[in-house]
Amino acid sequence: MGGNVKLSVCVRNGGNEVLEQNDLSKSTCGDRVGSVCQNAVCADMCKQVAEISPLQEGMNLFKNQHIDGHYVDVMMVKNGDNITTILHPLSENVDKTDKQAEFLIGRGLTPSEVRIIQMVMKGQTNQQIAEQLFISKATLKTHLNNAYKKLPAGMRPQSGRVS
Repeated sequence: MGGNVKLSVCVRNGGNEVLEQNDLSKSTCGDRVGSVCQNAVCADMCKQVAEISPLQEGMNLFKNQHIDGHYVDVMMVKNGDNITTILHPLSENVDKTDKQAEFLIGRGLTPSEVRIIQMVMKGQTNQQIAEQLFISKATLKTHLNNAYKKLPAGMRPQSGRVS
């Protein structure tokens, strides 16, 4: 994975039987059409999607997941009984972090705000960030509010973040 952006797509039914796969999915997981998927990471995410689907329709995003030795963002869409999984490979080089920091500093973010926004971009919750940085959740929220004011609207969360 890496290099060109390619998406791995897999469609499963409620029994976790693979109904369809694209070529990248087959090269990553093997041809599983007609069989029950045995990938524990994907199965766990499917279970989470199925559990919350009565309360929340649409897409579920699992950021920065480690699957088969690679980091990917996983989007799962529940449509009736079927769950479509889309894997997006993430760049695994340090240059990406440097480019993010350069962009954020260019927008006027302080070093603390840059570090926090990068943690948010990796999918960490407010609780995880506060614990790692040894700050209160109130202090974290102040940093986030200040940072979001400096960022383009498209980078701001559409709803509240996970605490």
